[in-house]
Amino acid sequence: MMAFLTVALAIFHSLAGLAILIVSSWFIAACAIAAPGFNYMLPAVVIRALALLRIGSGYAHMWVGHQHLLGLTASLRLTLFARLQSQKIHSRSEEVEALASHTEAVAALWVGWVSQQASAVMMLLMSCIGLWWLNVPLGGWVWILAVSWLIVMAILCLLGLTYAEEIARWEYAFRQHSEAQLAAAPIWHIKPGASLLDMMPKAIACWRANMLLQKRVLQAQWVFQGVAWLLLLAAFLALIHTHPNPGKAEPLLLIVPMLLLSAGDWLGRSYNTQPALNKAVQGNRKLNTLPSGSLTLLPGPPVEGAVTLCNFRSANLPEQCINAELPVNGIVWVTGPSGAGKSQLLQAIAGVEKSNGERMCANNILPSGLVPGWLYLEQQPMVLAATLKHNLCLGKAFRDTELSTVLIEVGLSHLVELGEWLGPGGRQLSGGERKRLNIARAMLHNGTMWLVDEPFEGLDLNAISSLMALIESQANCRLIVIASHVIPDGVEPLHHIKV
Repeated sequence: MMAFLTVALAIFHSLAGLAILIVSSWFIAACAIAAPGFNYMLPAVVIRALALLRIGSGYAHMWVGHQHLLGLTASLRLTLFARLQSQKIHSRSEEVEALASHTEAVAALWVGWVSQQASAVMMLLMSCIGLWWLNVPLGGWVWILAVSWLIVMAILCLLGLTYAEEIARWEYAFRQHSEAQLAAAPIWHIKPGASLLDMMPKAIACWRANMLLQKRVLQAQWVFQGVAWLLLLAAFLALIHTHPNPGKAEPLLLIVPMLLLSAGDWLGRSYNTQPALNKAVQGNRKLNTLPSGSLTLLPGPPVEGAVTLCNFRSANLPEQCINAELPVNGIVWVTGPSGAGKSQLLQAIAGVEKSNGERMCANNILPSGLVPGWLYLEQQPMVLAATLKHNLCLGKAFRDTELSTVLIEVGLSHLVELGEWLGPGGRQLSGGERKRLNIARAMLHNGTMWLVDEPFEGLDLNAISSLMALIESQANCRLIVIASHVIPDGVEPLHHIKV
């Protein structure tokens, strides 16, 4: 409903502007030839009323359109969350693009493209019908203008979608190259300066493709404007040779020339919005073809009980072999040198990664797949470009009182506004705040086991101590497995796994 209301307001806004142009054209001509006693006030009042309607509908369109954009973006992201509950995206860059750019591009289609095209179509249609009904001289030339607009727009759409595919390929290559180079950041200092600069990712090809698309949009506008001017010239020539009473003044004669002369203004925005269509089509295509692997979500309620690992390892690390008895609750530490596979082990236990060996709970062997209630808390928690509430709920419904209570428990009581925007363009969270946000998510989703990856990395001693106290308080009612290089001072591990 919001989408159609957005389009309706955009159409009303455009039609009001077109009506101002038509009435003003007639009014100018009528004033020039008006006889004494001509009522100047009524047309002037009509023009002012149309101007007020245009301004009011314009603001209403912006408000309703942005409300629809935000609501649809949230809905698309929640749908994506639900879909990814049993899938894993292989590339972090693709994951970020899907959650941020692609969903927003798809949601913006109604505001950014559909509204403008619907407005252009309705303006042309109402112009043709109105001119025919009023029997305005030269009205048939507007039908030719409408056909010209449709042809140019169709060609631009085809070209735009072709360029959009090319832009998408270059953007994908740029992201892949960037991801690889950023992963190699620790060894940049040992590379020669010239060699390092040559290896850096470059977006020149992507920039050129975008510039070419903008050039085609500009060319389409000029072609359409040129057609309108040619029609205007042809209309004048036809009028000179065919008008039966050249000496008779006719105010309606000025309407069609004014429409043709200003066609680039009242229809030009429909061409400028072409990139919105390209982004929406590519975004929808990317969302439907995310490079993700299916993960089996084991049926049933959350799994509880003591966990046993027998010759267990991540499928990516054949040299790993873990045998361990894990308690029902408490803290289990996983330690080992860098690259030994601590993160891989936690992901394999949770079922995020494929595994070999056996994992048993309450003496029952668990098949491969995601275990209900076993939550993997990643090393670098993702903060979405969304509200605090959306970052906490992650697609599930919680009362505001629940969210506020959890924020107080994890030490984020200073984040009092659930509608506050986080991520790019919003509040920038520190490393410690991100870790606490991740724990708040786990508390809300009430997992029976938390698999926490490097929770203390990059934190100072006070932050480590505070975070450890929070983890210990949660370990009284669940099992928490921590993979970390750092064991805080004063902590004596009762359960320890070395990899």
